[in-house]
Amino acid sequence: MVLCVNLKLMLTSRTWSYMKSHIGILCHDICILTIPMVRTGLLDVVTLSKLSQFHIFSFYNHSSYFNII
Repeated sequence: MVLCVNLKLMLTSRTWSYMKSHIGILCHDICILTIPMVRTGLLDVVTLSKLSQFHIFSFYNHSSYFNII
């Protein structure tokens, strides 16, 4: 993800603190929006991994029962 922020040169401390807090809020909002997607994506990967392990284990047990392997 690429974040582009246009910063204008601001000379007074009052406008600098406003800009600083505005950037902080922007970064906070981005984190709130992206972290759940990352966690959900990781959970999907773990779920698929466990599911594939279950199928491999089931196939191995089933095939050894019939002496296929």
